[in-house]
Amino acid sequence: MAFPVELGLILLFSILGGVLAVRFRQPSVLGLIIIGAIVGPYSLGIVKDTSLINASIEIGAILLLFTVGVEFSLQKLLNLGLRAVVIAVVKLGLVFLISYYTSILLGFDFIVGLYIGIILSITSTVIFIKVLDQKGMYKREETPLLIAILIIEDIFGVFALAFFSGLNTKVDLSPFNLLASLLISLTVLLIAYAILQKALKPVISWLIKYSTEDTTAFLSLGLCGAMSYIALLLDLSPSVGAFLAGNIVASLPNSKIFERAIHPFILAFTSLFFFSIGTTVNFSVIIGSAGIILALFAVNVLAKFLAIGSGSYIFTNFTGRQAVFSGIAMLSVGEFSLLIAKEAQTVISGIDLVSITAAIILLSSLAMSLLVGHVDSLYNAVLKLLPSRVKEDMSLTSKYLNSVSWSMIKDRVNSRRVSLEWRTILNNLAFIFFIFAAGFFAWRHFRGFIVQFIHNGAISYVAAALLVIFVFYPLSRIIKNLIHLLSDFYRFFVKISPKEAEFDRKIFRDIVLLCVFFMILVIVPNFFAFFNLDPVYNFIVIALLAAIGIYVYKASRLIHEVVHKHGPTFNRFSKKYKLLLKKRMDMKISEQNKK
Repeated sequence: MAFPVELGLILLFSILGGVLAVRFRQPSVLGLIIIGAIVGPYSLGIVKDTSLINASIEIGAILLLFTVGVEFSLQKLLNLGLRAVVIAVVKLGLVFLISYYTSILLGFDFIVGLYIGIILSITSTVIFIKVLDQKGMYKREETPLLIAILIIEDIFGVFALAFFSGLNTKVDLSPFNLLASLLISLTVLLIAYAILQKALKPVISWLIKYSTEDTTAFLSLGLCGAMSYIALLLDLSPSVGAFLAGNIVASLPNSKIFERAIHPFILAFTSLFFFSIGTTVNFSVIIGSAGIILALFAVNVLAKFLAIGSGSYIFTNFTGRQAVFSGIAMLSVGEFSLLIAKEAQTVISGIDLVSITAAIILLSSLAMSLLVGHVDSLYNAVLKLLPSRVKEDMSLTSKYLNSVSWSMIKDRVNSRRVSLEWRTILNNLAFIFFIFAAGFFAWRHFRGFIVQFIHNGAISYVAAALLVIFVFYPLSRIIKNLIHLLSDFYRFFVKISPKEAEFDRKIFRDIVLLCVFFMILVIVPNFFAFFNLDPVYNFIVIALLAAIGIYVYKASRLIHEVVHKHGPTFNRFSKKYKLLLKKRMDMKISEQNKK
């Protein structure tokens, strides 16, 4: 079929998919994927030019990530607050773990499990906004916090995409090769980003004075294309470069002008992206993998609902109904998952992750769209299912942690010190990151010269001394700052009930150990995958799960005792914290309404 005819059909069916989705009050994304699957080469074959389809996917993905970058700024991330970060980390980690081990139980190997765990852990920002907006729920009190969690997940999605786009074949899964390639590529890309960000600000400010809306749009597209090309040269996904280009635009004083100018292009090409992804879906694969899809869908729904629902109840001022709404609103799998599934096709064989991911997106989005209107009945069902002791423990833990948060807000001096310590840790980590990247680059390209160079005894001693200075010194600083950080957080705990310092010390210790065990549990599957460890090592996972269970029980028992003993104090602090959070959320909602 001629190129213009094929392109015309893609545009026609993209419009049709969006119209049908709106007609049935569903996100346009679902309509685009479904209509693409129906007319694609694996079904009716009306659209079958694979080169055109791949080009649409690539361009759409680039502009989609450019949009995410434009809407993100580092300052916005820093202003999200610890609550959003904690809930996002817990949700990503919990969903990844459950999805990963479910895929192992379904008979997949470690690598496929790793992909599936990442794919299911990310929630769709596009579908979240579309569904809530269509149902008139976007201005609810819970939305600002959920949007903050989605922003953090988008950043995680960008790094996951960069990680997986560095894998061209299964051979690349060698830990040394993978780490070296990724560190070098990301370092060069970040250097290019920093240089462009500094250099382009005065140039773009000058161009805007003499530009029309059309030239501003082309300037944005040009920057997007340049960063995408740099990423491609570094064997990374062009989408990662597009995200950084969007972030450069977001940092400019006139960023709103760029957003308005580029908006029509983004709407058009992101619609083409979802439609084109739909054309790669194979219905025969979906039918053949129906059991796997349903199992993964069920795991995705339960894990996300549990993580977001319990996290938003324990760490915020949300009521039970608000927590249930939050859990339902975050069910959908989305755009980053499709991009990662597409990258997976170059590494794994024997499974069509794009088709399986598309099917789970459809099911999870429909589940979200249908269930979000029945929050009250679902809340009542949850109340009946939860044991009374669990409900009481969750309520008391929420009061305790809210009181700790209030203590952090009131102690401004200690809070500022915590902020400085965090920044110092991050700066030292960034320094070590660049040192390792430079070391890998030098070893890869100048190995012979380095080996010959260090044969000299005196030089080898000097090299060792420099290594100690450039790596172990910042590492020792990180350890020192972490100790200070833990000490500062401990003070926040003790200030609530000074007479119960021993209780607070034990609670703090149990919470720290819980965090450590949870992080190790999330890291373990990656070690299994990249070091090809025998499945017998799964006993480590069982031991970690047992340790987490023990410390959850110990922490909840101690919190139960101390909150009951000093009920009025914890009630007062918790109420003050909830009022403060409500005031902040009302301000954010007011800002959204103005926009």
